[in-house]
Amino acid sequence: MRSLFLSVALASGALMGVSVALATVAYAQETTVPASAPVRMLTAEAARADVALMRRALETIHPGLYRYTSRDAMDRAFSNLSRSLEGPITDAELYRRVSLTLALIRCTHTKADQTEAMEAWRTGNPSHLPFRFRIVEGHMLVVASDPNQVVLPRGAEILLINGRRVSDLIETLGAYVPVDGATTWSRASYLADDGDLMGADFDHFYPYVFGFPAEFTLTVRDRAGASRRTIRLSPINFRNWVRLDNDGVGFRENFSEATEWRMLDADIGYLSVRTFVNYRNPTDAAALYQRALRELEAAGARSLIVDLRENGGGSNDAALALVDALAGQPYTYQRAVRLRAVRYGDLPNFISTWGNRDALFNPPMDSFIPTVDGRYDLRPELAPDILLPRYPTPDAFQGPVTVLIGPANASGATMAIAKLRDMGRVRLVGARSGGSAEGPTAGTIFNVTLANSGIVIRVPLALNLMDVRAPQPSGGISPDIEVRETVVDFRSGFDRTLAVAIEFHR
Repeated sequence: MRSLFLSVALASGALMGVSVALATVAYAQETTVPASAPVRMLTAEAARADVALMRRALETIHPGLYRYTSRDAMDRAFSNLSRSLEGPITDAELYRRVSLTLALIRCTHTKADQTEAMEAWRTGNPSHLPFRFRIVEGHMLVVASDPNQVVLPRGAEILLINGRRVSDLIETLGAYVPVDGATTWSRASYLADDGDLMGADFDHFYPYVFGFPAEFTLTVRDRAGASRRTIRLSPINFRNWVRLDNDGVGFRENFSEATEWRMLDADIGYLSVRTFVNYRNPTDAAALYQRALRELEAAGARSLIVDLRENGGGSNDAALALVDALAGQPYTYQRAVRLRAVRYGDLPNFISTWGNRDALFNPPMDSFIPTVDGRYDLRPELAPDILLPRYPTPDAFQGPVTVLIGPANASGATMAIAKLRDMGRVRLVGARSGGSAEGPTAGTIFNVTLANSGIVIRVPLALNLMDVRAPQPSGGISPDIEVRETVVDFRSGFDRTLAVAIEFHR
């Protein structure tokens, strides 16, 4: 692939009252794509047609398209993207430009999937870093590395990758990462681990921005005070990347395997729920929580710490069942499920999704209550689990509860945390979350396939408005007690957030 260059102008606008200055961001591919990679050349006309379809789908369906970025700014972004397509372009380069544009919407559920051919190729061909990492205080720290190459010690800091400072790479690749609202602090979590894309957003986007390197030249500091050293490692494929240890946390875990509990002290129970994803290997969420809490109370738990720090969301049933198991009173979870439209013209010809297509694309108009701004609220009786009153489980935990939160929280996790706090039921300890306490644009996702490139655009159908008071309008939830992980903590294996929470229960 020839070197390509694109300047993307982010027009002046306002984000929740904060001025966004005019900025120009430039990126270029500097290495070639392997000859075996399934990259196709598109004509400018074909690429522009794909962008036009993407824009039409977003403007027709997306209920939060202008929620955090103004209509004028998005119009300019779409127009700039279309005007940049002046000649032949590869589907890989179009994917990069589309991803960068979609990130401006500031919705974690609005993103592009690479072509199926590229996904399959990268699964078996090397394009990933040969190590797992965390970003702590802006530092890239190794969790584990490829055992078939020079092994990097846990906690080693990566300073340079192929001559580029890691801090610059984090900033550059972070621009491609969709976040909710102004929760830019959550980008570090997605760069290190993202179950939606190909392992981690750093690995996912690196080849599209900088090309597919034949090797990674790393400048490393093994420990604090150690001298720098330079090593050369080969990239690995996604299949092998998934096998790398991530401190015992599996990639794309299911709710049933990511829910654990134990006693921390004589009377402090601990419940960890790393994901609410309960659709790949479904289990009875309410029964699992009931079992956990009964066992903890039988062991003497009088107070409870619920660890949601790794939880990005997932299925409603798993999130709602947790709130039911901790609630002290009846509650309503959401005040509205709001759609931008309920008829989509010919767009269903390009859309794949789950559920009954006729019910999704031709619902009865009397299923909705029109809003004053021309949108449609789903009638509460059609979604009773989230729009009608709910009640605590008969054996809901009644003791003091602390919930551990962090920047990896988004979507359904942040919604559950917001509701528990709104009920005055929990103390929050940790770092500020991602997501939106007001409620995300989520629910059913329409996967719009761009006909010429095969790129798929994820478009959320509903704006989910939570029944909570005074959510932070820029997104995220601030903890009651802020605790930030440090490089020293990570290297020593000290869980400062958990330690602080335990002290409050003693």
